[in-house]
Amino acid sequence: MLAVWDEIERVGGAAAPGVQAKPLVVDGLKDGDILLCIQEGGIRGILLHNPGGRTPLPNTGVGRLHLVRQQFCRPGEPPKTYIRIDCLDKDLKIPFGFLANLVVDHLISGATPTRACLEAVRDFRRLLSRSGGPLPSQEEILGLTGELLLLDRLVRHRPDLWRGWNGPTGSTCDYTWGTTDIEVKASDQSGESRLTINGLNQLEPAEDRSLFIYHSILSPNPIGTIAVPQLADGIRAVVSESEEFDERLAQAGYLPEQRELWEEQRFTLHQTAMYAVTDEFPRIRRSSFPDGCLPPGITRLRFDVLLASASHLRLSEAGLTSTIRSME
Repeated sequence: MLAVWDEIERVGGAAAPGVQAKPLVVDGLKDGDILLCIQEGGIRGILLHNPGGRTPLPNTGVGRLHLVRQQFCRPGEPPKTYIRIDCLDKDLKIPFGFLANLVVDHLISGATPTRACLEAVRDFRRLLSRSGGPLPSQEEILGLTGELLLLDRLVRHRPDLWRGWNGPTGSTCDYTWGTTDIEVKASDQSGESRLTINGLNQLEPAEDRSLFIYHSILSPNPIGTIAVPQLADGIRAVVSESEEFDERLAQAGYLPEQRELWEEQRFTLHQTAMYAVTDEFPRIRRSSFPDGCLPPGITRLRFDVLLASASHLRLSEAGLTSTIRSME
């Protein structure tokens, strides 16, 4: 989506005076339902076709975001009513691209343009609160660091492998490529090495798929060499879809505007390891309970696994390299 705005800046598009626009082609939506536009001064915007719309637009609560309902005319067509969303801060083009994706998702799911704006603005507001306020929790920062450590390893073998990264999208698995699924875990160096498993399905391989755990052990260190900005820079330098990668980072909570704050969250990396999740891997499964059901009144289960009991399932360096090479 960021590439569409970049193209408008390069070649322009027909629209009202002072505004350049281009339709965004999306499966499931009609041509012209969404236009991406740029007005004088380089301000990026989104136009949502909103025929007959009269519902009041949401108050953004964000001075850098402007919403208005207006008439707009495409070449050779009569004027139509659109909801226009403008980002008034050019430094926020990455999170604004994230907002545009949210709007599209809501429209595809059947939301009206007004409702899609309302829901997307709420998410955008939460995202901006991160850029201007506290960082995510230490646990979330540790988790993102672990996911980027995996991506750093993968893209060194093949740059496009980053695209299997699902962690920021809320998918059931942190990484998926072909028939390989990888759960990413990161823990600090304190006490016995263990993993925290959330739910019975997290370590349940799907049929005809291979499941692995990629685990990193880190410790906070003000002068450590491991930090999210540096990992992100290294991966971005290798991948060809750097803008898409930045959008995924924004979904994970990392924004370039916060770089100095994130650089304070440094770690020392002590160990990384990959484990094959087979029938021998220690875990609690649905089959551990009669009829595969949790006891009455229990809706969720969280448990810890001591990695020492899974040492025989740890892949050697050669085994890890072979697994990555097989991900074709």
